[in-house]
Order: sequence, then C-alpha cells, then structure tokens
Amino acid sequence: MGLKSSGWLVFFAFAIFDYLGGFVWRASCIHAAQTPDEVVKPAIALPLQRPKFNGKIGNTYKESVPDWKPVQPIQPPENAPNIVLVVLDDVGFGHLSCYGGAIPTPNLDKLAKKGLRYNNFHTTALCSPSRACLLTGRNPHSIGMASLTEAATGFPAGYGQIPRGAGTIAQILKPQGYNTGAFGKWHLAPYTSYTAAGPFDHWPLGMGFERFYGFLGGETDQFAPLLVQDNSFIPIPGKEGYHLTEDLVDKTVSYIRDQQQANTGRPFFTYLALGACHAPFHAPREFLEKQRGKFDAGWDKERDATFARQKQLGIIPVDSILPPRNKEVQPWSELDETQRKVYCRLQEAFAAYLDHADHHLGRLFAALDQMEISDNTMIVVVSDNGASQEGLQHGATNTDRYRNFFPETPGEMLQHLDRIGSRQSDCHYPMGWAMVGNTPFKRWKQNTHRGGNSDPMIVSWPVKIKEAGAIRGQFHHIADIAPTLLEVIGTSAPDTIDGVRQMPMAGTSMAYSFSDGLAPTRKKVQYFEMMGSRALWADGWSAVSWHIKGTDWEKNAWELYHNEKDFTQSTDLAATHPEKLKEMQDLWWAEAKKYGVLPLDDRLYERASDPTRPVASISKPRYVYYPGTVIVHPLAAPQLMGHNHSITAEVDIPAKGAEGVLACAGGELGGWSFFIKDGKLHYVHNHLQLKEYGINSDKPVAPGKHKLGIAFRFTAESKIPTFYTGDVTILVDGKKVGEIKDVQTARAYSAMTGYGLQIGRNEGTPVSHEYLVPFRYTGPLDRVVIEVGKK
Repeated sequence: MGLKSSGWLVFFAFAIFDYLGGFVWRASCIHAAQTPDEVVKPAIALPLQRPKFNGKIGNTYKESVPDWKPVQPIQPPENAPNIVLVVLDDVGFGHLSCYGGAIPTPNLDKLAKKGLRYNNFHTTALCSPSRACLLTGRNPHSIGMASLTEAATGFPAGYGQIPRGAGTIAQILKPQGYNTGAFGKWHLAPYTSYTAAGPFDHWPLGMGFERFYGFLGGETDQFAPLLVQDNSFIPIPGKEGYHLTEDLVDKTVSYIRDQQQANTGRPFFTYLALGACHAPFHAPREFLEKQRGKFDAGWDKERDATFARQKQLGIIPVDSILPPRNKEVQPWSELDETQRKVYCRLQEAFAAYLDHADHHLGRLFAALDQMEISDNTMIVVVSDNGASQEGLQHGATNTDRYRNFFPETPGEMLQHLDRIGSRQSDCHYPMGWAMVGNTPFKRWKQNTHRGGNSDPMIVSWPVKIKEAGAIRGQFHHIADIAPTLLEVIGTSAPDTIDGVRQMPMAGTSMAYSFSDGLAPTRKKVQYFEMMGSRALWADGWSAVSWHIKGTDWEKNAWELYHNEKDFTQSTDLAATHPEKLKEMQDLWWAEAKKYGVLPLDDRLYERASDPTRPVASISKPRYVYYPGTVIVHPLAAPQLMGHNHSITAEVDIPAKGAEGVLACAGGELGGWSFFIKDGKLHYVHNHLQLKEYGINSDKPVAPGKHKLGIAFRFTAESKIPTFYTGDVTILVDGKKVGEIKDVQTARAYSAMTGYGLQIGRNEGTPVSHEYLVPFRYTGPLDRVVIEVGKK
C-alpha cells in the first residue's frame, strides 16, 4: 500500500474538518528564571521512594524485629476527595438547560444546583488538544497536541502524542494512593498505535490509568462501538438494545462500587469521557420520539429563545448583546420545506442523544449518593469544545459521504428521514444548529472565537462548596483543572516521573473560586491557536484573528474585544483602540514562542497525505490473516480501495455445507463483504449506501478443501466526488465463477468509527442486508491471504 496510500486513510479520518525522551525538548521554552529570593520547594519524584527497613535482623526471627512500613500501601493525603471527571463531546455553551439550552438536562441541572457553574470557562476548540490540556495541566502545543492526533505533523507542536515530560494527573495520583480508571473516549493515542500490538505507551494504561474501557479514536458507532478493554480490542457488542453511553456508565458505576467495597481506604480518580454528543448522533427510539416537533420554529428563533433564557438564569450578563447570525448560516425563513424537515430531524437526533446522556449520568450521580460518598466526591463536568459545524450547510446521515467528497442533499436525506438517529445512520446536524448550541457567541468548534472555545463547566463538591447553585465568572482554561485537582487533594506537581523531568504546569488553580465568587481571576493570560486561527485573552481583553485556509497570515484581520464589558464579543474595538490591539498581538507572539506554537499551520488533508509521515503498519504486497483474531483497525489494515487486489480464503467445506462471512471491512454505511450463503460464494460492495454491488457463484461450492477468492481490477478514478471504479471476479480454486464490472468504491470506509478488517465474521453493523450480523463462518477456515498491487 505504501506510505502515501496509508496516509489517505488518515486524510479521511479528519477530512471534515512520544516518546521524546522527556522534558528537554521544551525546557528552554517553559522554565522561567528563578529569582534570588524565590522559595525552592523540596523536589518531588514519583513514584515515591519506599522507606528503608528500620527493624532489626537477627540470626532467627525470635531475636529479630519486623518493620512493615516498606511494603505498606502508600496512603493518600488526609481527607483526599474522590474525583469524577466527566467530559462531554461537542456540547456548546448554550446546550445544557442549566446554561439556557432548549434540551432538558435535569440531572446535570441538579448537579449544578448542588455546586457551581462557570460562565467564563474555555477550551482549545478541538477534542484531542482539550483532553491533553485537561489531563496534563499544560498548553496544547507545548505537549505536541496542536490538533487531532490523526493530524500529526513533523513539528514538535504537532507530533500528536503527549511527551513523557508532561505526566498526566493519573500518573501523579496513582503513586500517591489513588485508584485510577478511565472510561469512554481517549483520542490521545498517536494514530500509529491503533493496532493490536500497540505500541501501548500512549494508551490509557501507559499514561497512569489502572483500568480502561472505551474507544481509542475520535468517534465510534454508539450502537455497535469498536471497544478496547485495558490494552486489548474486544468484540463489538451485539446485545439487543445496546447503547455505548449506558454501557460506559454501567462500567463506571461497577468500577467505583468494586473499588469502594474493597475497603482499602483509597480514594478514586475516575475519568468518564462520553461519546455524546459527537457524531454519530445515536439515541434509542423512545428518546428520539420525545423530541419530535420541538425545534420546528427553526434555528433563528431557537437562538433568540436560548439567549433570553440565559439572561433569565443569570448565566450571562443582562446587558449582553447577541451577535448577528454567523454569515455561513442561511436564515431559517429562506429554507424550503424539505430543508426544514431534514434539518429539524437532525437536530432532534442531537437533542435525543444529549437527553439520553443526561439520563445515564443521572444514574452515575445516584449511585454515588447510594454509596454515601457524594459529599467528599468532587465531580467536574466539562465539554471539550464548542458545538460542531462539521455537518456543514446541510448536515448528514452518512458522514463517510462527505469524507469522500460526495455530500448528501436534503432531498436524499428526506427519503430516509426515519433512519436519522438509528443504527442505520451516522448523523450530524447543519451548522445552523451548532450556532444555536454556541449561543450567545460567534462561530463554533475549530475556531478561536468564543463559540469555539467557551464551554459549560460544572463543579460539585458538597463538603467544600457551600454556595450551592452559584455562578462563577472568573476566566479559566481547561489546562487549569489539573492544578486545581492537585491543590484540593493536597499535593504538588512532581519534578520527575519515572526518572523523567517534568515541565511545569501552565495552568492556574481555580480552587480559590470555590469559596469566593467575587475574587478576581488569578489567570493572567491565555493564548489560543487552532488550524491557523489565533486569539489571546489577557486582563479582561481578547484579540481574535480568524484564518481561512490558504490566506496570508500577515493579511488576516484582527478583532479586539473588551470582555469585561462585552461578554459576547459583539463590538469590535480594533479600529478605535489600535494601541491595545498591537499590545495584544505582541503578547500573542510572545506566548506562541514561549509555548512552542510555531510554525503556524493551516493544513488539514495535506497532513495526512504527507508521504514522509510514520504509518501504523508496515506496507507490503501480501498479508495473511487468521480466524479468531481481533478486528484490524482501518489505520493498520491493508489499503485496498483504488488498488488492484485479491482476497483468498482457504477453507474446508463440510459435507453438510457451511455459511458465513469469510472476510469483510466496513459496515452499514459502506464497505465490502466476502461470504458464503445458501452454499454459494458471494461478494458485496456497499458504496456509501448509494448502491450495493453484488455477485455470487451460479452453483454451490462443493464439499472439501478450496481456495475461494475475489480479484479486483482497478479501471478508473474520480477526484470529486471521490470514488474508484473496478471490475470484480469471484473464483473457486482459481477458476472464475462470476464477474461484475464497473463497481464503484469509496476511497475509504469507516475511517472514524474503526470498522476495519474482520476475518470469519461481520461484527458491528452489516455491510450487506443479505445476512444478519455477526454471520460467523460455520466451517473450518484456515486463513485469508490478501495481496495488494498498484493502480
């Protein structure tokens, strides 16, 4: 397949849109000079050194004195709280009902009434960078996470993996007496590690967590997810009525109960990162039905209503001004009836998804109450970025379509309206609804305006937070959470972890705000950069520059806002305060150099198609796979689309016959499957649900040993829309038994959901409705050989 062709798969993984030896690579950028009168704290090295044996050794035990201290479990700081850190995905500032949103979230509202809501909390505007900041307390570029892990570059800011010099909060707490468990979305492992052989050093268990149950990438099918338990891929769940959110909460509750009933006296740090509400928007039917008709007024009126509720709740100042509609969003009044029906149904799916997530988070909170540990359990709920515009103008019911530059029209989606939100769909709403979710701010995810980086944050800790239900307005950033946790626990950031010197945390503890809502923020400055767009906040002012890919950064306009007086960034002061703007611009460049932001890089697709990038698996012309093995992730599987290739299954057909899938890749939304049904050999290619190409042998395959195969011969390529064309021949022992011409294939399937190569079965969603999953092959299957040629 070659380096270049494997890069194409990563290209599609984010088309919509280190082990580096530790601290040295950033030390010169991060360390401030020590002043002569600075108090030097004692060095902290993790893991902590065990005390020496202080007993007495005699010739026999009778004249010896034991000392158990060297082998006693390490005890945490006194009264250290349990910690539950919940991360929502792509949930904007204006989505939760306790932030004025139209979607009822009663359980999160109840949590907010017990604790605090922050209305000036910020993230990086994208998932991987925000999660890296959250868990390490550092700025994203200084730890190699400028963008998605899949969008890694050859520059330190964009390596796409957290260096060992930036230990996670789990790596700090575990050796100090905490149990650590992670559940749900990870998206911090480099794309080169998505294999059954790792490397595992950037999987959760390699970064301080004792247990993990969830998914590695940016998204997964919520009804049939590709899951990892600890360091192993596991079978895709097939239980009737399954949904990932419910499963994750079940696993989290079980983990905490097991930890508590062990009676070790140790506190726990539990990290729960839901797939909700990142695409695909999946929810059970009863939750979908609850939302019918609730958004028929359209996004303009819903935005106005959200803005009014936010003022009533006090979550925004009463004198706030709602900025104009984002220019990319069409007025609702100008939409036709088809657009309105489709766009409302997509928003209903999102609302059902969030409602469902809130319901199950309520079960988690109730379980903590039942265990009588809520009072000294600190719960923090955040989102990773603003609501997402990645559904573009019309939204989608199959996001693989637009990853292959083959977007759906509203007319097409109208024909399948009842699929939306179900397992037959991979939904995303249009950007107009993202604008509503980010009320009262401009723009959205991936942008450095407040719509991209202002998010809800709820903190509950009854034993310490006494001003229940209050709102806090201090400016803070997601990198501030880790130092906050260390302060409330009563420990400090270590100087070394496992012998690797640690870079200082850039975050500022916000623990002071728990007891003092009027205290001025202790945060002094925060830079932002995302895909070439820039921003800076300092002392109540912000400067923002929105960058369009391919334009000259020197010519990009800057906007200036006085946030202390203009909460929503509605009035640009750049023209009237040029000196202040220049001061903010200069400070941005200083922060960028300090934290290793440069070089500015607005590439997206080009990053993945860079032929010099590392790959997950070595490319070769011949691959051998065996039954009973785990799914091979698309990033590690052979890249077949657009290449001449053959697939040969070596089988032994019993006298009574056999049936089932011999090999497949992809799922409901697109892919291919090679199987035996009713004794005949079949090949099906599902081209993005646009058309299903199928062929089968005229006669059943006779009992005995056979080599059953298909051969794909590449004939043509289309750039936009992106697809390949080829002819497929099916063979029994090298003899042609069927042929189909002009089969169209996508460039890649399931790049985000992870439905890669499966041998002897089709777990997850079915590539073809010719069978029911998992349709395991019932006869002896020796191996499957895949050979890949050139175009």
